[in-house]
Amino acid sequence: MEEMDFSEYSIDKWSLSTKFIFSVGVMLGLETLSRIIPFIFNTLGSNLIPVKGKHLDILSFDDHLYITINKLLTVMFTYHLIWVCQSSSSIKWKLEEASAYNTLGSLIAFYIFYDFFYTNFHRVLHLRAFYGYIHKHHHKQRAPSRGNLDAINVHPFEFLVGEYIHLLTIYCIPCHIYAVAIFILLGGFLASLNHTRFDISIPGLYSVKVHDVHHRIVESNYGQYTMLSVI
Repeated sequence: MEEMDFSEYSIDKWSLSTKFIFSVGVMLGLETLSRIIPFIFNTLGSNLIPVKGKHLDILSFDDHLYITINKLLTVMFTYHLIWVCQSSSSIKWKLEEASAYNTLGSLIAFYIFYDFFYTNFHRVLHLRAFYGYIHKHHHKQRAPSRGNLDAINVHPFEFLVGEYIHLLTIYCIPCHIYAVAIFILLGGFLASLNHTRFDISIPGLYSVKVHDVHHRIVESNYGQYTMLSVI
């Protein structure tokens, strides 16, 4: 069968108004993410992780500046994500092309690949020569509670690299668009959940408490989504 024709919907042909609507949509999505996680887990009556570190109660000018910049960088990243998904021959779009290999298999590979590169990048940020210039800002918050706001309250360089490792992951691993969508949406959800007090875990795979410990004991648990790097 013929490949899906993106000529009509190609991101290269988006008008200025379409790009503006797209940008607003991404920003609204981030705001929704900030609210939906507390709603879900408060409704479920989830247990809270006790606060052991000092909570950053008031966000500074730098905090608000970095959060705003990183929201704008998310718009740019999402734009490039769509471009890669439309232009890459290794990403399948047709329903009949979906298989266990390029959906579930690719999704598993995504998280292993991503956390391998992110974990090592994260370790480098903790080296004494670099820590004070970039990653120290994120560790001002010793007891994350704001979800997405605390998650994206990082130095823009760190945020940009972390986001584009997602793009590298998707570019390198053959997959179906379903796997891409789940990877990005679930990734945003889990990264935000990591910065709440909700004691949520998938035994052996994922735990909010693991990342919470990292905010207090900074030289530990460098992974983002998985527990493969827990030491």
